Amino acid sequence: MSPAPVRLYNTLTRQVDTLVPVTPGRVTVYTCGSTVYRFAHIGNLRTYLFGDLLRRTLEYLGYEVVYVKNITDVGHMRDDQTDTGEDRMVLAAMEEGKAPLEIAQFYTDAWLADEALLNIRPADVMPRATDHIGQMLELIQTLVDKGLAYEVDGTVYFDVSAFPAYGRLSGQRVEATKAGTRVDVESDKRDPADFALWKASDPGRLMHWPSPWGEGFPGWHIECSAMSMEYRGDRFDIHTGGIDL
Repeated sequence: MSPAPVRLYNTLTRQVDTLVPVTPGRVTVYTCGSTVYRFAHIGNLRTYLFGDLLRRTLEYLGYEVVYVKNITDVGHMRDDQTDTGEDRMVLAAMEEGKAPLEIAQFYTDAWLADEALLNIRPADVMPRATDHIGQMLELIQTLVDKGLAYEVDGTVYFDVSAFPAYGRLSGQRVEATKAGTRVDVESDKRDPADFALWKASDPGRLMHWPSPWGEGFPGWHIECSAMSMEYRGDRFDIHTGGIDL
C-alpha cells in the first residue's frame, strides 16, 4: 500500500501543499542544526522538536525517512551584542580560553544531551561544517564559474542581481531592505544586498582554510547548501529550520 498523503505548509508557495516526494514512498529531510558556541535555548529546541515530530509522523504514515541534521561549528555569523563582526565560535573560544573545536565539541555534546532529555531521536546523518570545507569550496567555485558570485581581495560574494528569484522564498524585496541597519556594509560589495560565501582571513584568525582565493573561512549561507547536497543530492523533499533560514 502507498503511504497516506501528507499536506504541509510550503514556505515558497505560502500555502498548504500536498507532499510529492522526489522518490515515491521515501522522504528526505534536512534540518539546519545548532551553531555550537552556546547552550541551545528553548527556541532552538523547538525547531529540532518539530523536525523530530515531522520525521516520526511520516514514518507512522508509512514513509521511509532519511533525516539529516548538521552541526554548524564554523561561520561568520556576527554577534549582535558585541557588534564586532567576529565569528561567534571564535568569540566563545576567546571568552572561555579554549580552542574553537573544543568549544564546538563541548556544546555539541550539551545540545545532544538536551535533545535526548526531550526524547528527540538522533538524525541518520549529522555532518559537521568543518568536515565539509572542500564541498563548500567546490560549490562556491561553481557559482563563480556561472557568474553568480564574484571575488574581491580574497572574499567571494553572491551576486544577488544575477539571481532574479532572490527574495521569493523569504518574501522580502531586495529594494525594500535597508542596508547597514545592524552592521556596517562592506565597501567592497557591488551591491549592499550581496552576501559573503567565503571570507578572507584576517591576521591572527583562529579558524581558516586554504582556498583558490587565499586563506579564509566559509560564510554561513553556503554551509547547509553544501552539506545538504552532499548527503541528499541536488534535490530533496523537505528543509526545516528557523525563520532566518
